[in-house]
Amino acid sequence: MAALVRKKILVKGVVQGVGFRPHIYKLAAEYALSGWVRNDAAGVTIEAEGPGPAVAAFINDISRRRPAAARVDSVLSSALPPSGGKGFAISKSGGGAAAAAIIPADLALCPDCRRELSTPSDRRHLYPFTNCTNCGPRFTIVKSVPYDRPATTMAGFKMCPDCLREYRDPLDRRFHAQPNACPVCGPAVTLAAGGKSYKGAAALERTAALLLSGRIGALQSLGGFHLACRADGGAAVARLRRAKGRPHKPFAVMLPSLAAARSFCAVSKLEAAALASPAAPVVMLRRLKPRAFPGVAPGLSRLGVMLPYTPLHAALFAVLAKKGFSGPLVMTSGNFRDEPICKSSDETAARLSGVAAFTLHHDRPIHNRIDDSVAFEAAGSLRLARRARGYVPSAVKLPSGGKAVLACGGDLKNTFCLTRGSEAFLSQHIGDLSEPKNQDFFRETLSKLRGLLKVSPGTVVHDLHPDYASTALARGLPGRKLAVQHHAAHALGVAAEHGVGGAFLGVALDGTGYGTDGKIWGSEFLVFQGKTWRRAGHLKYFPLPGGDIGALEIWRPALALVKAALGPGWKKEAGKIFANVPAARLATVERMIEAGLNCPLTSSMGRLFDAFSFIAGVRTEATYEAQGPMELESLLPARAAGAYAFGLAETGGLLQLDPAPAVRAAVADRLAGRKPAVISARLHAGLAAATVSAAAAIAKDRGLKIVCLSGGVFQNRTLLELVTAGLAGSGLKVLSNQQTPANDGGLALGQAWYALNGYREGTFIPNS
Repeated sequence: MAALVRKKILVKGVVQGVGFRPHIYKLAAEYALSGWVRNDAAGVTIEAEGPGPAVAAFINDISRRRPAAARVDSVLSSALPPSGGKGFAISKSGGGAAAAAIIPADLALCPDCRRELSTPSDRRHLYPFTNCTNCGPRFTIVKSVPYDRPATTMAGFKMCPDCLREYRDPLDRRFHAQPNACPVCGPAVTLAAGGKSYKGAAALERTAALLLSGRIGALQSLGGFHLACRADGGAAVARLRRAKGRPHKPFAVMLPSLAAARSFCAVSKLEAAALASPAAPVVMLRRLKPRAFPGVAPGLSRLGVMLPYTPLHAALFAVLAKKGFSGPLVMTSGNFRDEPICKSSDETAARLSGVAAFTLHHDRPIHNRIDDSVAFEAAGSLRLARRARGYVPSAVKLPSGGKAVLACGGDLKNTFCLTRGSEAFLSQHIGDLSEPKNQDFFRETLSKLRGLLKVSPGTVVHDLHPDYASTALARGLPGRKLAVQHHAAHALGVAAEHGVGGAFLGVALDGTGYGTDGKIWGSEFLVFQGKTWRRAGHLKYFPLPGGDIGALEIWRPALALVKAALGPGWKKEAGKIFANVPAARLATVERMIEAGLNCPLTSSMGRLFDAFSFIAGVRTEATYEAQGPMELESLLPARAAGAYAFGLAETGGLLQLDPAPAVRAAVADRLAGRKPAVISARLHAGLAAATVSAAAAIAKDRGLKIVCLSGGVFQNRTLLELVTAGLAGSGLKVLSNQQTPANDGGLALGQAWYALNGYREGTFIPNS
């Protein structure tokens, strides 16, 4: 008989709030081991005693066999003297020597709980807070670690005998499920409508009736409130747009099932998997019926779709189905433009009473507010446009670590990043920091995440732009300050998440970012070698009359590019294109360009796309960021007919892409009556080819084998796929954002990686 051994085992990773202790309990029983398991500040600690081979097999299975939502980063064991104990137990959580525990993201309703919810005889039938160890709230309710019920907003709900029996039964899937609850002992929903109050099932019934009648309501979800209405109700959608000050920006919709989603949209295997995953993001799907729900996503070929990810959503759709409704509901963030999402009924009453005719809320407090994540498929992978619910606070694993760093991100689509060892924790989507409420949200979230991670960063990183609100926030925090160029951070974010340790070329196609020469960058080819980065190429500078207003009045960058491409006679040749612009405004901006007055020079790819969307006749002005380019991409035909040429020449050691030939060709196509779809196709094909040519030339010149693509323009699926294929065809390894957004929502990761590795800008010296 094998000798008894006892091992102390420390497991780190996402191992709290995912059913890990019950899993270890069952695994220990399988191997007939004695001992205990507990949560602590370091992760999960186990003491296991039994025959040597059994203990060894048990330790091996900790990594090999784990709960679906768990992530095991390390399993460290040390020998202890056998104690001769009997039985295995889940012990009370302890402190632990070092803070390393990770709280999992919120988990969408699992199939088992969904079945219970839809079974009339089940005690949790249509109960809006049904959950188990495989699903339910996590990050949104946790206040501190270790993750136990007293450390969550469920602390005030005492389990009834039936729930407590499930909680204590090792064979039950609710064994040690911290948010476990039922209608007898758990949270409850309340509907406030028309001066009346409804509870429980009556609240759901009345909510469904109000939605079907065309009313707009505020519904409390996992991380905040949604504003909801019928997506097929044109009048309701129009009212919601007016109330939110959002005339065209697309709304997300929620459909009851994957089958329902497929009735309106094309859904790939990857997209279907994302919709049904525990993260359950909004997924951008291609519409099968472009004219269906025209008010939801006007001018776009794709629709943001999510499935019911909470039991509340599932219960509501079940009630709606009984009333004969199976179509989509608009399910958009419960806020006004650029403000944080509301998280309490009091906040909703104060901020959204003029929008919502009714409020469906509950009494389980939201500790960490968080919006829905948004994802799309491109180049064979799922990409994130917004990283929030379902993904935060999961860490991005870094190839190496260092002392804790705080990176404050950018001003638009802001997120920040805290590092702990070789882990990078990005915050949930904060939003536009020009809004004071979002600055408060930044501070609130930073305080909470620092508390959960138990880190005090000594270095605070911010964008190079001196006037960013994120820069001002960084300067007000303790620690050594470090400024990082915007597009270098974009490229390094990709390098960080893919573990690139050597030299590489970063290609950042973006809206705008402050350049080290004081100009507005946005189409950058950056060489990273050693710990130095250098600019190797860019889009040829053009004036941006009025600065940032050019992102909304997109005829402004178009005028600058057309004047530069066609010369003094531009009006005779292309004046008709600007017929929708008031003559006085056009003349004023033309004089600004000629005098160089308030016309900063830019290499912005975002403004180039804006300009081409105007030239193509898509629109004159935008009401939200990248509206013109998104609508331009939506027009793309199945096949491109030709490609616009871009000039490519070296000037002062920098390779420059000249858009003038493409501008002239697009103007000629517009005047010849070519459809906007043709101009779109030729632009995408030509720009991709020019980007590939420039990147391949620089990579060859510098002996580089890896290219990292990033920046908000690479959320354009067509461009990303064309550039990726072209560079791969040139023999280069192509990497791009997957765990983090390509837009400014992923910027903070690159900033943190810059600081951890001691990068600096160098002077570019051309090869002889």
